Amino acid sequence: MLTRVTDSIIEELIDATCSDARSRHFLLHALHGLVRVAKAEQLQEMRMDVKLATGAISATAGCDSDSTEPT
Repeated sequence: MLTRVTDSIIEELIDATCSDARSRHFLLHALHGLVRVAKAEQLQEMRMDVKLATGAISATAGCDSDSTEPT
């Protein structure tokens, strides 16, 4: 039984687009992988935001002071 909203949305998308078992299986795993990557990216961004907010790193860390490009 599905409990997460993401799982329900993935199932609905698969039901709407796939008819055979092989494509359903492939798309299910591809979409779950995409969700995992998105969660990891979101967590990484949140950790960076915490470091910026606590002053653990500066907002300009890694920037070249001679750069004329917008940041």
